[in-house]
Amino acid sequence: MIRFIAVLIVLVASANSQAQAQDAATALQHYQMGDYQGAIRIGEAANNGPSFAVATRAAFAVANLRDTPCLSCLRQVEALARHSIMLDMTHPDAFVYLAAALGYESRIIGYVRATLENYPEMAKQAIDHALADDPNDAFSLAALGGWHFEIVRNGGSFVARTVYGARIDAGEDAFRRATVADPGNLVIRLQYVFATAAYDLKRYRNQVTEQLVAIAMTEPRTAYETAMKQRAARLQDLLKSGRNADFLALIKKYQGYPEA
Repeated sequence: MIRFIAVLIVLVASANSQAQAQDAATALQHYQMGDYQGAIRIGEAANNGPSFAVATRAAFAVANLRDTPCLSCLRQVEALARHSIMLDMTHPDAFVYLAAALGYESRIIGYVRATLENYPEMAKQAIDHALADDPNDAFSLAALGGWHFEIVRNGGSFVARTVYGARIDAGEDAFRRATVADPGNLVIRLQYVFATAAYDLKRYRNQVTEQLVAIAMTEPRTAYETAMKQRAARLQDLLKSGRNADFLALIKKYQGYPEA
């Protein structure tokens, strides 16, 4: 009898796992096609960790594709990510998008307020958890690279290193590992462009140019990647024409900063 119950528990757990995977796959299909609201609805209705993680990803796409920054949109991303984590802490995606939401929120509310409210620490904790789940996850590594660059750029190298342990060389290494982990991921390459160009375009011009060329040669795999490739093309045109100020202004817009 005990053995029968044990087998039954295993079968039920397996069925639940398969159902969750199917729900997440369905939500992901909608995301890949660019039906972000559909992906959110399906993910929320399924009410499991993996599906909520896809909903989080879709909500971030909605927020990031807007022409102007939207704090309430990012707060939705944060809420979806936290709900996904509450349901299932064993996958990195929700942690990555939680960190991304916190980073974009910080740009809207300002560095001082974000620091006082511990946004940098919360973002780093989310990234560390994602990497603990999967040390070779490309998005997690890119998030780590962006975090290092952002902290140093905002706080200066001494404060960033002393208070947060953030360093530019660590950011460079994380981005290199991210591109090796997923060479065909043009979103990661574009994040590398954003981080390095915003920090010091003169110093990283060659790397920025290389990444933009690589993006131009990469076939998008999702509707979101298609939109990001279009952004990269606009940046590449500005850089080629020597319009550095316009290039950096567009980088700042794509990073979600409010207009001055």
